Amino acid sequence: MNTYTLTTTEFPLPDMPRAVALGLFDGLHIGHRQVVLAAADGLPDGVSRCVYTFQPDTVTTKPREGLVDTAERLCDQLTAMGVNELVQVDFACIRQLTPEAFVEQVLHHQLHAVQVACGYNYRFGKNGAGDADTLTALCAVYGIRVVVVPPVCVEGQPVSSTAIRQALAAGDMDTARRLLGRSYSLRLPVEAGQHLGRRLGMPTINQPLPPDMALPRFGVYASCVEIEGDVLPAVTNIGVRPTVGADAPLAETFILDYSGDLYGTVPTVYPLTYLRPEQQFASLDELQQQVARDAAASAALFAPPARQEVRAILFDFDDTLGIRDAAFRQGLDRFVRYYCPGLPEEELVRRREEMFYFNRTGYGSPIAYIQLVSHFLKKWGLTEVEPETALQRLCDSFAADYPLHEDVFPTLSRLRQQGYKLGLITNGNSYPQNRKMDYSGLRPYFDLIVVCGDEEVQKPHPLIFRRAAARLGVPVEACVFVGDHPQNDIQAALDAGMQAIRKDAAHEPEHPFFSLPLPDTPVIHRLGELPHLLDGSAT
Repeated sequence: MNTYTLTTTEFPLPDMPRAVALGLFDGLHIGHRQVVLAAADGLPDGVSRCVYTFQPDTVTTKPREGLVDTAERLCDQLTAMGVNELVQVDFACIRQLTPEAFVEQVLHHQLHAVQVACGYNYRFGKNGAGDADTLTALCAVYGIRVVVVPPVCVEGQPVSSTAIRQALAAGDMDTARRLLGRSYSLRLPVEAGQHLGRRLGMPTINQPLPPDMALPRFGVYASCVEIEGDVLPAVTNIGVRPTVGADAPLAETFILDYSGDLYGTVPTVYPLTYLRPEQQFASLDELQQQVARDAAASAALFAPPARQEVRAILFDFDDTLGIRDAAFRQGLDRFVRYYCPGLPEEELVRRREEMFYFNRTGYGSPIAYIQLVSHFLKKWGLTEVEPETALQRLCDSFAADYPLHEDVFPTLSRLRQQGYKLGLITNGNSYPQNRKMDYSGLRPYFDLIVVCGDEEVQKPHPLIFRRAAARLGVPVEACVFVGDHPQNDIQAALDAGMQAIRKDAAHEPEHPFFSLPLPDTPVIHRLGELPHLLDGSAT
């Protein structure tokens, strides 16, 4: 992704058509994702996917409340979403522009926009004079299409950076996680501290917190740490350590049952459950005793329950919640019609089916999508088409209007009413799988979505199940995994220590699925059967 930092509206960006997402984007939450998605939806190849935003520390019309994401993480997430350009502007250079001047000088002349997207509450122009309706009317003069994204809500609450900061300030990590669409985490370098923890027999890692970040409520959290390919329970103090003092806010984490040296590394710490506020102790002995109690509380969070119980339900995606083969055929149909216009209908269908079976329907030894695309572009003589561009189109076509089973949303709502935490673990590459999540509307229903392509580990590896459970703050033994694949879902979940329920995916008779042995677990034919099946084990 190319990044431009601008201090003038006269800066000459490369001359190309752009689909532009407009907003502050101070933390890429699930609402922001919909704006980025809408900006480039339905456009031809050759249009750059662009995010236009402001350098947060230059915005003077809003209080400086802290960033939900670091600049580095924002760039990483936008790149993963397929954004080609990030344009960050000094707010001072556009704050005096009228709405008319902003559209003419910035969107039309500087960005060469052909389509823009914004949120329902977007304001622009001097003194915020323009809104989404104003933008739509002014852009029409230049033939720029405007997409206004309605609010994305979680249990009736519109998702916003302000709401996320409020949840963090209250120490409500569950709400912050749902609004963000991922677990709040601190991925920061470990620096040398006072070595006090080592002297107390509880060595800790110290991560100074950036001054421009929105921080959780100061205090002690049960947490987990992902390091060296594993996930470990921990306890984290976020704040200024009133007993021994700190020059600035930091996260100090004691990792249970770990004794390695982590100086200079960048582990990821997930604050999960607020345990208590920071407090000053009269002596180091009192501090040591309290840290031991905090560590015990964190360990209890991840300990196997004394009796069988279910606290979290995790799902596979393709062929469990969604109808993968129908979605893939639909995506291939759009792909073929885009690159092979004018062919007879019979030939279009033949090419679609040839691609479908060449991919082996996603089981056995599936062909990677880039190989699939490259093979058929060459076969069809479309040597002028860049395979990477065509791959992005295929993934978007695959994800658009992805069909879910009709009882998915009612079932998820019922399970949440029953008090379960909800998670999703899906194999596959980051871009297509995250695209499916964005298009499907599933994100607001889940506490956690784990795309294995973002994790560098895929099912059936047990680590991916342990990571998901840890990020939810639930022991693996208190999780049920629901999936269709006998090995990647069911046996793998059992091997990781979870309970498992197999969803009958009703595949076509020749599907490779049927050659796989089926573990002996409960089976459901419809997702709507799940709440009733779980009633006997719910706490």
